[in-house]
Amino acid sequence: MKLHFSFMLLTFVNTAALAFSPHTASYQLAINGVTVAEEIRTLHQLDDNFFYTANAKTTGLAALVKDYSIAASSTFSINTNGVNGINYQIMELEDEQVRENNAIDIYPDNGRVISILTKTQPKVKTWEAKAGNIVDPLNLFLAIALDLKNTPKKTVFQYQVANGTSIEQQDFQTLGAHAISIQGKSHEAVKVKRIDHQDNPLEAYFLPDYQYLPILIKQTRHGRKYTYEITSIKMEADKKL
Repeated sequence: MKLHFSFMLLTFVNTAALAFSPHTASYQLAINGVTVAEEIRTLHQLDDNFFYTANAKTTGLAALVKDYSIAASSTFSINTNGVNGINYQIMELEDEQVRENNAIDIYPDNGRVISILTKTQPKVKTWEAKAGNIVDPLNLFLAIALDLKNTPKKTVFQYQVANGTSIEQQDFQTLGAHAISIQGKSHEAVKVKRIDHQDNPLEAYFLPDYQYLPILIKQTRHGRKYTYEITSIKMEADKKL
C-alpha cells in the first residue's frame, strides 16, 4: 500500500508538471467586427504552482477615443480535479486612472474566497463556495483546456468561478471537432459552449496540438458581438502557431 501510494504521488507530480508548458500567447479583441484591443497572456511555472498574467490595451481608433487597459494575474495549482485557484487580481485603468481593482485569495479546502483590500475594494468580503476546486475568470479557459486534454470523452464540465464580486457556477458542453481558420491557416479545434447562460452566450475553440489552449472565443453581451482571436503562440519549446 505504501509503495502504491508513492507511485500514485509520483505520477500525479509528473502529470502536474507536464500539464502546461510555459508560453506566451497574443490575442486581439474585436467588437462587432472592429478590432479594439490587443492582449498578451503569459504562463509561468513557479515550483508546484503556475502564475498566469494578462495585459490588454486598446489599439487603433479605439485607443484614440479612450486609453483603456486591463492587467490581471492568476496563481493556481493543479490537483487530481484539475486547475485550483490560489489568488486572482485584476486592475482596470481608464486614461491612467484606476477604474476598478479587485483581488481575492482562494481557499478551496475551506470552501471560501476572501477579498483583499484595494482602493476600489475597501472592505473585506467573504464568499462561501461548494466543495471542490475554484477557478477565476483568467484561468477558467486553462481549466477547460486541461479537462479536455485529460478527459476527452467527457461532454460537460462544471466550474466554480470566483471573480472578486461573486462565485458563480458555469457549465460547458463539448461539441466535437471543428475546422477553424485563424490568421489564414486552418486548424482542427474542439468546440465548447457555455450552457444555461442564454442571455450571455459564449463559445470557444481549443487547439489539441497546442495543449488545448483557446484559439477563438465568441461571446454576445448586451447586443454586441465580441470576438477574441489568437494571433500568435510561442511555447517554451519554441513551437509556434
